[in-house]
Amino acid sequence: MLASRTAAGQALRGRALWAAFAAATTGTFMVNVDASVVNVALPVLAHRFLLPVTILQWAITAYLLVITGTLPLVGRLADSLGRKEVFVAGIAAFTLGSILSALAPDFAVLVAARAFQGLGGATIQANVMAIVALLFPRERRGQALGLIGSVVAAGTLFGPPLGGLLTATWGWRSIFWINVPIGLWGVWASWHYLPRFPRDPAHPLPSLDWAGAAWFLAAVTALQLGLSLLHSPRGWALTALAAGLTALFVRREARAARPLVPPSVFRNPPFTLNLLAGLDYFMLLMFPAFLLPIYLGQVLHLPVGLIGLLMTPQALLMIVVSPWGGRLADRIGVLWPARAGLLLFAAADLGFVLLPGRHAGVWPVLILLALVGVAAGLFSSPNNSAVLGSVPPRDLGLGSSLLAIQRNLGRSLGVALASILLSLIWMAHGLSPDLSPRYPHYAAWFLMAFKGVFLAGAALAAAGLVLVRTPPYAHAARREPEPGTGSPRSARS
Repeated sequence: MLASRTAAGQALRGRALWAAFAAATTGTFMVNVDASVVNVALPVLAHRFLLPVTILQWAITAYLLVITGTLPLVGRLADSLGRKEVFVAGIAAFTLGSILSALAPDFAVLVAARAFQGLGGATIQANVMAIVALLFPRERRGQALGLIGSVVAAGTLFGPPLGGLLTATWGWRSIFWINVPIGLWGVWASWHYLPRFPRDPAHPLPSLDWAGAAWFLAAVTALQLGLSLLHSPRGWALTALAAGLTALFVRREARAARPLVPPSVFRNPPFTLNLLAGLDYFMLLMFPAFLLPIYLGQVLHLPVGLIGLLMTPQALLMIVVSPWGGRLADRIGVLWPARAGLLLFAAADLGFVLLPGRHAGVWPVLILLALVGVAAGLFSSPNNSAVLGSVPPRDLGLGSSLLAIQRNLGRSLGVALASILLSLIWMAHGLSPDLSPRYPHYAAWFLMAFKGVFLAGAALAAAGLVLVRTPPYAHAARREPEPGTGSPRSARS
């Protein structure tokens, strides 16, 4: 198996290697564009289907739920059926889901089509990092993962403006039709340029833990719904249900002959600590993404179009810095770039705490968002490399799936934590936890809570810094498994 893996991945050089990389990242770009492109079309969908926003959100929620809930299963499917074959099937499913969404005659069909699209998106997310880790030798892995970070940032950056342009010009269905030519090219290119990776005989298809997959999907569904309703008792009840379902999932995995997520993987300190540090990072990333648009609109009273433009430098710097952070990790190990990224996050959050009120101007905000972009670019690629470097090659599919779960869960938890902190700060001052812009002096009360949330963000960055300073993380940083062998090799200094 390992010899085949080496032949499949390491035999590619030059143009063939980068053609395979481009094919693999086509799906990643589509998935990240689609995660945000629908948001812009919600007002048009509301007019078309005559539905409230609370119902329309299911066009987004169904997509994200299926992606997060099926990631471990599709990662194991790739181990059983072949990584290339499952990855190509995922792009095809995503493209078919886009066609069904574009043709949807009513909202119920649109939600179902979006869920199917999410299944394809999960298959892409669960496998792309594993494919790249198999394609590139260890000494170039950080650079390649950094470029994936740039692709993710580019998809996130271009999603909203692309959605607005397409919807305004050709209607809401065009935001799904645009995926079709890209998806068809992705299917052809992935089949043509990607090598055939070996299957893992330890995970035959009939032995997959289908019951565990069902428990995991149920737990993720309850958690996502609970986090979106934390302002009500139903939200807390669903969150408690998610905790119970997670306990049942863990119990199932501990007893399963071939578990979907082996509990033993979390007894690997480098892997677990790296994964937790990444979860911390995605929570940090969501604080400004969630709160800055409100600050710019309600405190500085800026128009929506300008707010969108002011949020772009962060994504642009992530695109530029991520490959550089990956190359730096290849040269000196992942530890120092990860530390630097979290230190910059802490500095940016403290900067947000010091922002004044409506007379602040936009330049301090731009500088701090640029700092967040640099911090994200420095941290993300080395952390991904450290996680994948902490598992043997046979578990790269599992590692890639858990990285994608980390990303989606961290984003959800970040928004939920920021919302909870806002409410707690308002309640501590005798205000309603659901304070609205109609409340007198709302801008002043929001600014006070805004600063409290970012002070907590600085503490969260410090907590992540403690994780990356621990010896197990340093061990993962400096002695990652040699590709194709599973044996440790010191990183170049």
